[in-house]
Amino acid sequence: MTSHSKPSPHHDLILVPVKDAAIRRARQPLALGVGGPALLLAVLLAVPVLNARLELLTFHMLLVLAAAAFTAVVTVWMGLVGLRQRNAEVVLLSLAFGSLGLVYGVHGLGTPEVGVMGHAGANVHAGMAGMEPADAASYAFIALPAAAQLGALITAAWLLLSSFPTTNGAVRAVLALRNWLPAVWLLTLVGLGALVFNPEVAEVLAPTAWTGRLVILALTITLCVWASARYWLSWRYARFPLQLAVVYAGSWLALAQIVIVLNLAWTLSWWVYHVLLVGVGGALLTGLIAQYREKQVPLGTAVRGLWNNDPDALLAAGISAPVRALIAEVEAHDPYTAGHAHRVTLYALELARALGCPPEALRAVTQGGILHDLGKLDVPTGVLNHPGRLTGADWTLVRQHPASGFERAQRLGLLPEELGVVRWHHERWDGAGYPDGLHGEQIPLLARILAVADVYDALTSERAYRQPWPAARANAYLQEEAGKAFDPRVVAAWVALHEPETTEPDARPALFGLVPAPAGAFGH
Repeated sequence: MTSHSKPSPHHDLILVPVKDAAIRRARQPLALGVGGPALLLAVLLAVPVLNARLELLTFHMLLVLAAAAFTAVVTVWMGLVGLRQRNAEVVLLSLAFGSLGLVYGVHGLGTPEVGVMGHAGANVHAGMAGMEPADAASYAFIALPAAAQLGALITAAWLLLSSFPTTNGAVRAVLALRNWLPAVWLLTLVGLGALVFNPEVAEVLAPTAWTGRLVILALTITLCVWASARYWLSWRYARFPLQLAVVYAGSWLALAQIVIVLNLAWTLSWWVYHVLLVGVGGALLTGLIAQYREKQVPLGTAVRGLWNNDPDALLAAGISAPVRALIAEVEAHDPYTAGHAHRVTLYALELARALGCPPEALRAVTQGGILHDLGKLDVPTGVLNHPGRLTGADWTLVRQHPASGFERAQRLGLLPEELGVVRWHHERWDGAGYPDGLHGEQIPLLARILAVADVYDALTSERAYRQPWPAARANAYLQEEAGKAFDPRVVAAWVALHEPETTEPDARPALFGLVPAPAGAFGH
């Protein structure tokens, strides 16, 4: 489904709230988790007598190859989860996770004496500082540093790209092929892994000369720090576990690259390098599981929810805890919207099905619908709950909530289709809507669908200054506005589903244990 986006002057805005206790609590383990390994490495490098040698060749090969195989499986799993959850951030992070496999796989296969390049000798490993090759053409001497640095650089690039919203041009270009990305990228990595065992190719991909290696080191660290900083800012707003996990992963990846360039093979600090690399993958996987698991929901149920194709089930049990927290925050900010987002989303799902929308579109309207009023967090409570008609200034504030919600939602990894629902659900068929004045089919279909569902629920909900309308009257209003406020085809589908309407206002669906309460006023 095509999104007809008008560029926002603040399309990459990161909203950061005031510092609070949660941020302070997160800083302490983060400082320990990153500062601890950094301090340990500094001590080992500064005091060579402590940096003892520990040669475990077979163990090294088996451990790293097992990590490579595990990484390949998790890459595909993460990619499919991201596609099914329509989360661009998870899709791109799966590619970063897979890129670690290039490091793991070549590293294991190149283990001296026991790997496929065993003829290189135990003292010929990774071209590290202080190590001279017994054979200048040794595959292991060139392949291992090439794989280590090239894989880390690619991983860092994916981490950084995943930190940008789906409105970013580069992200949109990559996601255009999102259904094939995990599998194609794994095949690409296998090809790169094979190429780096060719000394001439490896020298081009990742030069073993100190100048070239230091340039790649600087670039990789820059990308890692940039990605970690962006994810830290995003976490301060959204509090998604996966965002904080990437902060750890990016920091550990940067530290590991310093080790691979400056350290000696088979020393204790060299083993710390391996721990850091495994930690990068572990952090990403742990963050993904934490993000999609509710404390009240067994892990097995949560995992099954990731693969559920029924959008109703997704709405009831598949929304992550942070998203639920955002919904609760919106409803606490504006009590009249309690249950509104859930009812509107269910209405929109029913309508989208009637219009023949494919499963991916149903998921998109679910994700976008549940967050469609996110921007109300930026509208003063006194304005939202004003007992009467709004003044001109207040109405201007209310009209800003779709754009404000768009700015917030794009930091959550939503795809363009969901973002379109959030931004354009108050556009009108005749072009008199807001925030961008789109008209007709310029408005994405899912936004047109949600507009009908949103207005119906608003009209049939109680407000301080009016009683809820009967369903028949609300349906009649929708028909009157067809061709003006609403897409006539969408209204016709709605009326076919709901006329005659027998559902009483207080019998509308409720989810998550929330009792349907008065919802937002029509026009808000």
